[in-house]
Amino acid sequence: MEEPWKIKESDERKEDMLKTYIIFCEDSVSEPVYFKYFETKKIKVNLVPNQKSSMHNVLKAVAHCRAQGMIDENEGDDWSLTEDANVWCVFDRDKNSNGADNESGNIEFDEAIAHAKRRGIKVAWSNDSFELWVLLHFEEVQITDENVCHRLSYYDRLTEVFRNIDNPGDKLERARVHETFNYKSSLKSENNFRYVVRPKMIPNTEDAIARAKLLEEQFNNEKLRSHERCPLTLIHHLLEDILTNH
Repeated sequence: MEEPWKIKESDERKEDMLKTYIIFCEDSVSEPVYFKYFETKKIKVNLVPNQKSSMHNVLKAVAHCRAQGMIDENEGDDWSLTEDANVWCVFDRDKNSNGADNESGNIEFDEAIAHAKRRGIKVAWSNDSFELWVLLHFEEVQITDENVCHRLSYYDRLTEVFRNIDNPGDKLERARVHETFNYKSSLKSENNFRYVVRPKMIPNTEDAIARAKLLEEQFNNEKLRSHERCPLTLIHHLLEDILTNH
């Protein structure tokens, strides 16, 4: 008979004990595919895709946490997540297509971040889009360049990056021979993001974190509201947390 201390625990029990990240993603492709890569035998990454932006994303997370009993109830509406809960919302500023700010959109963006923090939900937001985080894997971004406060500039730069990248591989080589090749239409599909974009990002993760930190330092001004901090992405906070537990 096997000694008690040598009995192997079931796989199910081990999974229950893993540190688990619950990440509410704005889109259904890039963000979920990217974050799932970092799941290991030590950590579990549960993705909830297509949760839209700002307040919609946060409220979906709040509803999930309440339904799963992940909150500490206090008097009235004063509650927050339990200490062991590890919930993140990932969403973008999403400016208008012409790059102009909309005040109601600004307020919603800022309030979503504040509401999440009050509830103990962590937020990894980007202003203007997730593609800023992608771009930081390949080059620095200057806050003095007004053009980089809109996603179209990220698409343009990423198009040039992947048009000229070394060792492109078969999939990228086939895609970029077309005259219409561009990042948005050619590389944002689930298949191409998984097998073309993500493999080129991963080796540069530390560079991206360093560049994102540099951007954050340049917006170290408490008078600035969240929507005014552009270009900026706080996804590096989530990545550093995940990598710490690898």
